[in-house]
Amino acid sequence: LNLAILMKRLIILLCWFAMGCGPNGPAPSSADTTVTKVYVTEGIDAERTNPNPDPVAVYDKKLPNDLNDWHFKVQLFETKQRFVYKLKMQYEEITGEDDLLIPNLGFEPNPQLRRGNADLECVVGFLDDQKQFRDYKLVSAKSNGLKVTTLKSYAVTPKQ
Repeated sequence: LNLAILMKRLIILLCWFAMGCGPNGPAPSSADTTVTKVYVTEGIDAERTNPNPDPVAVYDKKLPNDLNDWHFKVQLFETKQRFVYKLKMQYEEITGEDDLLIPNLGFEPNPQLRRGNADLECVVGFLDDQKQFRDYKLVSAKSNGLKVTTLKSYAVTPKQ
């Protein structure tokens, strides 16, 4: 009898766990790099045949230093995937990279870099269909390194 009760509780626990990890379960943590969302609408190819090797946007601030030519620099580069950009960052001798996924709004993406509120901050974003800047990520530099913070998340829903 006790074994039957334990089995029922185990089944209930497993069902509860499975429901918690399903599509309505908790969102993946920011450390989970395997989750990629691709937004596709009609009218534009998701692949590029010839990505531009030069940066499509640059934010560069020279740092005050008499001995070294140091900069706080953020650059965006096209990739083969039209809505994914390579984000390259530099602060003094520290460098880093990240991917920037811009939602597919049905037209060629227009990524932008803007100065942040602080001296060593750069807001990474894009222009929407109304040519309005949408802030997405914040790149900041401190004496101990670079930091990338996601400010907002975006998704595309079909028109009805």
